[in-house]
Parts: sequence; C-alpha cells; structure tokens
Amino acid sequence: MPLGYNKVLGDSRKSAEARPHRVALGDWPTMVQDPRANTIDALLGHAASAGYEGFEFNVNSWKRYFPGDSDTVVARKARAACEKMGLQIFGATLFTHDEQLRKLGAMTGIIDQLKVVLDMGGEFANFQMVIHPDYSNTAGLYREDERYLRDCANQVTEIRDECWKLGLNYYCEVHVDRITEDPAACSRILDMASCELTGDMSHNICRGFTKGKHIERQLKHMGHTHVRMARQYGDLSAVVEDPKADWAAKGVTWQLFQFMKPALAQGLSSRVITGETGPAFLVKDTLTQDAKLVPLYRAMARVADAGAQGIVVKVDDPADLKPWG
Repeated sequence: MPLGYNKVLGDSRKSAEARPHRVALGDWPTMVQDPRANTIDALLGHAASAGYEGFEFNVNSWKRYFPGDSDTVVARKARAACEKMGLQIFGATLFTHDEQLRKLGAMTGIIDQLKVVLDMGGEFANFQMVIHPDYSNTAGLYREDERYLRDCANQVTEIRDECWKLGLNYYCEVHVDRITEDPAACSRILDMASCELTGDMSHNICRGFTKGKHIERQLKHMGHTHVRMARQYGDLSAVVEDPKADWAAKGVTWQLFQFMKPALAQGLSSRVITGETGPAFLVKDTLTQDAKLVPLYRAMARVADAGAQGIVVKVDDPADLKPWG
C-alpha cells in the first residue's frame, strides 16, 4: 500500500516482507491500581510472562516509575529497563487538540514529543487528533464543512511530515471524538492528506459501521492497529470471560477478526498489534483481559505475516484457525 514515507518497521536484517508482526501492550490497560503494574519490575515481568514483545507507551505512562525525572531521562530509563528484559517500546500514542494546533509555535511542542518517542526507542507515532468542540457529539456533522476538513488535512500533513523528517512512521487513529470518527469525513481528509491509519475498529463495530466504501477505505489505509473487543450496538470495550468459547461461538473475538481480515491480509507497516481493553464499561480487570487475548493478537500477527508475503490464509470458520488451541 505505500502511502508516502512510512517504512515497514521491525527487524531491518530481514526483507520487509519477512519482518514478523509483534504483539504489544498499550498503556491504557495499565492505568489502574494493580500489583502487576504498580512497579516497573512488576509490569515488565507481567508483560513478558503474558507473551507480549513490547509496549506502545507514551512517556507519561512511564513517569509513574521515575518520579521527578525529565521526559528525556524517563524515556532513556524506560528503554533500558525494557531492553534488559528483552522487550521493546515500539512507539507511542500522542494527542492533539484543534485549539492547541492553532497556537503559535504548536509544532515545536509536538516535535519535542516526537524526539522523546525516539529516545524511548520508538519507531512510530500514533496520533489521536481530537475533534473541534463545536463538532463533538454532532453525529458527523463536520463532514459537511469543507473548510474544517481542509484544516484537519493540513494539520495531518504538517504532523505527518515532521514525523517523516525524524524517521518515524506516522499514523492517525480511527477513534470516536477524533477527526476520524465519521468514516465519510475521514475519507475526505485522506483525499487531501494521504496517510496511514491506526485501525481501532472497535469504534466502528460498536456503532454498526461494518461495510461500505468509506469503511473499506479505512481498512485499506490501516498500517497499525489497536485491538479491543466491542459489541455491535453495545459496549465499546466488552468483557470476554472465555475467549476460546467465544471464538468457537463466533462471538466478539471472531467478529473483530473477520472485520479486520482485509487489513491484516495487507500486512501492517508498523508490524505491531497493540492490545488495549480498557479500563472502560464492564472491563475492570484490564491486565487479565488483555493477557487472555494475547493468543488472538498472535493469531492476527500470523495472518498479517502471511499477508505481507502475499500468502492468503483461509479463515472462514472458527475451526480454520484456533488461537487458543
């Protein structure tokens, strides 16, 4: 799909097609009081034992372990601690607000954040670009405002180009309350500012947005992903007590996988699949929930590995692929 200067990330000793997809833990599930995340040693031990290969963490998520240190020092300490355990910080999610980006010198602050991602050893920056308050909760009304969409596209282009200058991949996340929340508006922004997307497809599934040309376009542009279970017309973040049984019954695990198959079949340029279940709604024990789903994330990685090499993996029935054995 090349869409600019995003690179295929991962092991540079291997050809782009042969670089395996890795499984990461997102920072959102660790924002809880839990013995498995209360110290950095506990967090790294939990991640390694659960089968993750690394993290997608913003520097702010590491600060709890290194109080009083500057962002740069925190980044370097976190990187060293992860590498000692054989883990990697693959990248980070950053946030922007419309009013912030309109201020003089706004890009200087964003560039500073990107440099910290590099200090952590990260290879990509995923951006959640918060929609203007006037268009928040308006059911996609902003799709009719061509001037605003052009402003959004200009912001995407400017940030994307700064990422590329620093050697980072750029992704814009599909997410409610963000400039990507309406699939038609997202498509129009892509017309003006071609880029790769982070497909957090739970945000589409829970609203019943599962087909049509705009959804297909989001999947085509998906170069990275955040994975969370969602129920159509239900919870954005759904509890799965028994993933193996849920998969066999074609529950939420199967439904998400089927929805994401076209994007996985392309391979993801980030070569990372990030799990992030919450805390939200009924998902309270987030670290346990995500750890239960690591086999699903790994199955997605295998399908994406094959897709990157032009190999189609047939998964038309739960029996065709058994993530939990």
